[in-house]
Amino acid sequence: MRNTTLNRRTLLQGIAAGGLAMPAIGLGSRTVNAADAVQALIIRYPASEYYAEAMKKTPGVDVNVQLVPSDKQNELVNINLASGSANLDIIACNDTNLINYARNDWLRPLDDLWEKYKDEYGLGDIDEALLRASSSDGHLYQVPNEFNSHLQFYRKDVFEETGLTPAQSAQQLRDNAEALVAAGKGGVVLTFKVGDQGASAMTYFLNTVGDGWFDADWQPAFNSEKGIAAVEFMKDLTRFAQRGYATAGSEEGALALQQGFSTMGNMWATRASSMDNPAKSRFVGKFGFAVPGGGGQRFTVSGYSIPKFSTKDPDLLFRVMLESMREEAMRGNIANNVPTRASVLNDEALTAQYPYLVAAAGAAKVGKSYPSMPYFYPVVEIVTRRFAQVLTDEMKAGEAMNEAARETRALLTSNGFYKS
Repeated sequence: MRNTTLNRRTLLQGIAAGGLAMPAIGLGSRTVNAADAVQALIIRYPASEYYAEAMKKTPGVDVNVQLVPSDKQNELVNINLASGSANLDIIACNDTNLINYARNDWLRPLDDLWEKYKDEYGLGDIDEALLRASSSDGHLYQVPNEFNSHLQFYRKDVFEETGLTPAQSAQQLRDNAEALVAAGKGGVVLTFKVGDQGASAMTYFLNTVGDGWFDADWQPAFNSEKGIAAVEFMKDLTRFAQRGYATAGSEEGALALQQGFSTMGNMWATRASSMDNPAKSRFVGKFGFAVPGGGGQRFTVSGYSIPKFSTKDPDLLFRVMLESMREEAMRGNIANNVPTRASVLNDEALTAQYPYLVAAAGAAKVGKSYPSMPYFYPVVEIVTRRFAQVLTDEMKAGEAMNEAARETRALLTSNGFYKS
C-alpha cells in the first residue's frame, strides 16, 4: 500500500492552495460528517469488508463505515488529521504509516485501553511481535487484526523430483534457483517493480545478505560494502528468474508461480490461497510454504487506530475496533487474510485447510517491518529506481547505491530528519 508522507503544515497549505475539501463521501443517506454515528474510514478489500460488517454489529452503537481505495483513504486521513478535524473516529492504519501519524501526534495511544480490555477480549492471544509492529516510541497505536509477510512458496512435486529442500538461507535460495533452471524447471520468482513492490522484495536480501536499509544512526546502509554485495546478489539471481521480473509486482509474481514460469520464491502470504484456486492455478495442491531462509523478509501489520481529534468516547471506539479482533471474526475471515490470534493461526483444522498459516506464524517471529522513519516511502522511490538501473546495466551496483545514498541524505536533510 502506497503512503504519502505529509506533515501538518504541508497539508494545510495544500488545502488552502488547491481547494481540497473536507470529505463528505456518502454511504447510503449518511456522510462521514454525520455527528451521531461512529465514523470509520477503512481501505476497501475483502478482509476489511468483512471486518467492517463485524464493527457495524457492535451492540448499541451506530457505526458508519466508509470503504474507499487505499490511495483515497491515505489522502483523506492525512487531510483530516493534519487539519485537526474531528470528522473521523476510526481509521485503517499499518505499521508504516502509523509512524508518521504518531510522529505528528495525530493518534491516541491505546496502551491504557488495551490493558483495560485485555482479559475481556482475550488479547493475550496476540503475539508480542505484532504489538511491537503496531507501536511507535513504546506506545501502542493500532489494534492489529491482520498481518502479512513474505513466505517462501515452492512446488512440492518439483522439489521432490529434483531432491531440493526449502531454502534455509539466501544463498540456498540462489542455489535452488540455479538447480531448477538446470533441470529445465521454472526458477525463482522475483518482483522488482519500482516502488513499494520492489522494496518489499529487496528487503529480504538487504537484511540477509546486506546490512539492512539504514544503520543505527539512520545513515544509509544499502551502499555499505555488504549492502552493495546484496544488490549484486539480487542482480545475479535474476539469471534464474521469470521474464519481466524488473516490472513485476505481486500480481505478476503470483501468475508466474500459478502458470509454472517460476517454481519457488518469496511472495506475500495473502497470495497463498490463490495457488490452490483452479480458476487461476495449474498446480492446485502442489505448493508448499516455508519461512524465508534466514528471516528478515518484509513483514507488515495492519489494523485500526483512533485519531486524537475524535470527540467520541475512546472506550466506545475501542470496543467497536475490538469487534474485528474477536476470535469468531478472525475465523470467519480466514480465507481473506492472515489472522493475528495465535489460537486461530495454530488451529489444526484450519492449518490443514490453509497450510500456509503454519509458515505465516513462523514468519511473524523473524520478519522485519520497514524502517521506523517518517520519510521511508520517498526513500523507496529513490533506491528502487537506482536499483532498476542496475538491473538494466545502466549503472554498476556500487555507483547506483552510492548515488541513492546521496539522494537519500539530501531528502532527509531537507525535511529536517537529520538533526544538526
